[in-house]
Amino acid sequence: MDETVKPLSALFITPECNLVAGCANNQEFNEGVKQRLNFWEHPIMCDTEEWERRIGDIHRNIAVKKYTRRYYQLAKLCLTNFTELHSDGYTVEYVSVGSYDYLKYENAERVTNWFNFTDLNDFAGLCLGAYVRTDRKIVSWCLVDCIVDDKMEIGVTTDPEFRRQGLATIAVGATVNRAISDGIRQIGWHCVDSNIGSYTIAERVGFAHVKDYSSFTPYPPIENITDLDVEQWAEWGKHYDDMNEVEPIYHWQAAQCWALAHNASNTIKNVRYIWSNGHTMDRETLLKQCAHLEGNEEWDSFVSTLV
Repeated sequence: MDETVKPLSALFITPECNLVAGCANNQEFNEGVKQRLNFWEHPIMCDTEEWERRIGDIHRNIAVKKYTRRYYQLAKLCLTNFTELHSDGYTVEYVSVGSYDYLKYENAERVTNWFNFTDLNDFAGLCLGAYVRTDRKIVSWCLVDCIVDDKMEIGVTTDPEFRRQGLATIAVGATVNRAISDGIRQIGWHCVDSNIGSYTIAERVGFAHVKDYSSFTPYPPIENITDLDVEQWAEWGKHYDDMNEVEPIYHWQAAQCWALAHNASNTIKNVRYIWSNGHTMDRETLLKQCAHLEGNEEWDSFVSTLV
């Protein structure tokens, strides 16, 4: 806040986003926000259209770009037989304060590092989420992002090797069911508009689409590479190319986006710029980051010249 007694402008930092609100025409405050936010900080939400017009006043990264997010709330739990949906070999378990049995499994750090609370003991007695595991690995987890009174927000992640098996739906169903039992009355869900998989899970469990809202990010707003199609990756590639005309520091971002757009020429152009300006990258890393171009004649010819 710009003042503690009668604030005119404020920056709210939450696990879901950073939000600027109040008076947007506050030069000293805006400069403070600009210094506070990380160069690649995202997402940034603006309370008003005036804040949106002044996004450059509060974010140092000129590549910051507007995109759409979705907000859902649980309407009615439609999934009550979640424990019957998985095949043999999977177990559903719950996360709570003081319960650390999951630490012995692979991906345990993905669960323990999720929480961003000042003191987890404030939520003793509440279920903080659920996970699905094999005998050695946590493969999908749905956990609490934030809790205020009888309201909470949740998110879900699945290990890439175990996707498209319905495991995320199980983890979400288990978390929501236990949260309701704990007395939680409102459960929210945020996701990127392009993440069809995320909001499909939400709708399957019983969440209803409440609204869309705008946010800003300096890099593609995805949770999975497939969230954007070839044309959308090309749009981001061109966006970074345009930004490089102003400040030539986005060539690697441009190269990655053009690779995902299957455009070898523009990928090579950006890679050559990087190398010509003294930056190096080993061949293995380059091939891995631009794997979508494998089999492209122009790209294969280019990489064959690399030592």
